[in-house]
Amino acid sequence: MYLKQLLSNPIFSKSVLLTGKLGLDRLVDSVNLMDAPDIIHYVKPGQLLLSNGYFMKKEPALMMDLIQQMDKLGCSGLAVKTKRFKLDIPKSVLEKAESLSFPIIELSSVNHSLGEILEQSTGYLLENKNHELQYAISINKQFSSMTLQGKGMALIIETLAGILSAPVILLSHRLQIVEESEHFQDGMIRSLLNNILSALQVPFSNKEPDTLGLVHSLATDYRYMTVFPIHTYRNEGYIIQLNRDWKMDKLLMIAIEQAAHVIGMEFSKNQAVKERSRRYKNEFFSDLIDGFISDQEALHRGKKYGLDASRSMLLCIAKEDEISNYLKQPSLSFDETAISLRDKKYELIKRRISLLGIPFTMFTKSDQFISLFYVEELKWDEIVFVRKLEELSNFLYNNEGMSFSFGAGNLFTHILDIRFSYEEAAKALTYGQQMGKPRFVHTYQSNDVGYLFRMLPVEELKHFYEDTFKGFLTLNENEREELLKTLHVYYKNHCHLLDTAKELYIHRNTVIYRLEKCEKITGVPLKESMQSLRFQLAFAIKPLLFSKK
Repeated sequence: MYLKQLLSNPIFSKSVLLTGKLGLDRLVDSVNLMDAPDIIHYVKPGQLLLSNGYFMKKEPALMMDLIQQMDKLGCSGLAVKTKRFKLDIPKSVLEKAESLSFPIIELSSVNHSLGEILEQSTGYLLENKNHELQYAISINKQFSSMTLQGKGMALIIETLAGILSAPVILLSHRLQIVEESEHFQDGMIRSLLNNILSALQVPFSNKEPDTLGLVHSLATDYRYMTVFPIHTYRNEGYIIQLNRDWKMDKLLMIAIEQAAHVIGMEFSKNQAVKERSRRYKNEFFSDLIDGFISDQEALHRGKKYGLDASRSMLLCIAKEDEISNYLKQPSLSFDETAISLRDKKYELIKRRISLLGIPFTMFTKSDQFISLFYVEELKWDEIVFVRKLEELSNFLYNNEGMSFSFGAGNLFTHILDIRFSYEEAAKALTYGQQMGKPRFVHTYQSNDVGYLFRMLPVEELKHFYEDTFKGFLTLNENEREELLKTLHVYYKNHCHLLDTAKELYIHRNTVIYRLEKCEKITGVPLKESMQSLRFQLAFAIKPLLFSKK
């Protein structure tokens, strides 16, 4: 109940407001009666304090301190019978209360004791609270019946707008429009949507109702909006009501609160259905990858996920890097936080992958987000696909603070080969992680010599490389690089002198001179088969060692 509503009751008919008129919109939750110097330790927020001013008369300086502390605490006001002990409230106190919009009320003309005022005021508050509870139950029942009849959230929003006599809009947690009242069919009001979304970009409480100002030059008197968060175990979205005034009636706030509660329950129900469907899909693909499903069963159960024996497929694993800075939600419990964050990551990745323009289905396995792409093999371009995944990874990092890497397997057509594609994608992901680079995209290369090298310890590879080229270490850097480059190109061109000279843009005799110098340094014929293989392996190892550094 607002203070002005409480003062409108008969028992306060002869009361006089001394100062703080702008504070009459303060909420009153309870009334307290006390006269003691340390009273500030016993009052509560939303409380109207009744006093006869005895202790203030003895120590006038306490009154200034009292109203400042009561205002800071969020109390409703101070009501005093000043004539009981001939208390004169200093002008400085009245001026301070006025500047704080803190109401001070004179009760001397009220023909009731403070005890009677306390009793009747408490009765008014309880009666008002009972009325609010009955109203809340009635509104909740009305909204709940709409969902039970399958009429959806659109009718709830329209009904709420009718109760509030104001435009109402329902937004998702990503500030996307879910439902809106008919008011937004008016062009003038609809043009406020951009102002609404802009106002929501500034920091505000996403746990409690908040009123924000709307800055615009349109010919409408809707200058404020009330933002009412919808919470389940996570933030589901917001109910937005456009207002003409900063303050809202308590009963109207209750109506929004009940609408948010019912909509939150509907969101929870829809989320539960979605999670159950997702869990079935995850279990199906997990069993398929682990080899627990036959091909006929896979085709039958997987039809709704797009599985088709005539389609080529490719499996891709996305896994979060350890350096990811995605924001946590410390207000939730550990389990709720983990579920909420995983769902958000799933939806974000799914939304971005859908923009690639390739049909896919997505599921999870442990901490992996797995996408199964359905592709046309003749039109498949792996280079373009990798580039798109790299762009996706960079977008997630730059816009969401999520650092993800991707590993992709080879194309396959037989449904049961999905487990081999999964193994290939997992290996590609592991190879990338061994390189120590974040936000990479690797595809599986079954015939890549690097695959064998990565199976060996780095120190062994380094020792082999240094031992092979140890004779070149005595040369200066320029000469060493020149000879090794010539030797590398020579082997790459299958020991053809003319092709080597063309690629290096040098004379054939210069190539011969450099190769003879290499033979002199190594002490072995360059065309000897085992020595040739050793040099070529060392050249293949070099980029691997460099990237590992």
